[in-house]
Amino acid sequence: MPPKKQTSDEAPSWLQPILKRWDEYFVRIDKMFEIFAKVQETQSTILSKLNKLEEQFLAMDDKECNQNSALYSTLVKFQADARIVNAKSCRVTWVGIEEQDDEAATQLFDVEALKEIIETSGDDELLKDLQDGKISVHRHPKLRTSSLRRRPRIIKIELRNQELRDRLLMHMRAGRLSMTKDFVHSYARKDYTREELEYDRSLRKKAG
Repeated sequence: MPPKKQTSDEAPSWLQPILKRWDEYFVRIDKMFEIFAKVQETQSTILSKLNKLEEQFLAMDDKECNQNSALYSTLVKFQADARIVNAKSCRVTWVGIEEQDDEAATQLFDVEALKEIIETSGDDELLKDLQDGKISVHRHPKLRTSSLRRRPRIIKIELRNQELRDRLLMHMRAGRLSMTKDFVHSYARKDYTREELEYDRSLRKKAG
């Protein structure tokens, strides 16, 4: 006897435990990023103090500079890392959305898929930013490989600030719409740093 077809949009019973496990996984990820968000709240103050320290350092004579070169290198690296974290805090990474036949068609599809989400969300501020060109969408990496067995490149969506990023992410996680409903393994997440990406991969391995 052939299996019965689903009569509703609900996930089949065999898929529900898997979806539940992934929901728990994303809850753990969000809790982890709550900690990062608290760190980011004080980041502007820290950067301001670092800028003052850098100005004082540059005012030192050559002998003092040589003695404190290690400290200066540390300050520069910290500032660079802080800028990376700030930039990533405004971006969404969309994984598992298949590409179209060529680059132009892929770009058009990505923009329209994002537009569908924002228009459905009813968020006027997000919609205005999209219409004003303040939300950028691109595939990463920018160069498309020619491998037939390649995975689709991830989509990176950049917004003006972290609050808008979080609101868009919430709408994207609410469910797939008509343009992306066939990409059953796709999901949206925050744009990770290298350390966060390694942590995410370790969690995925544990989740199976």
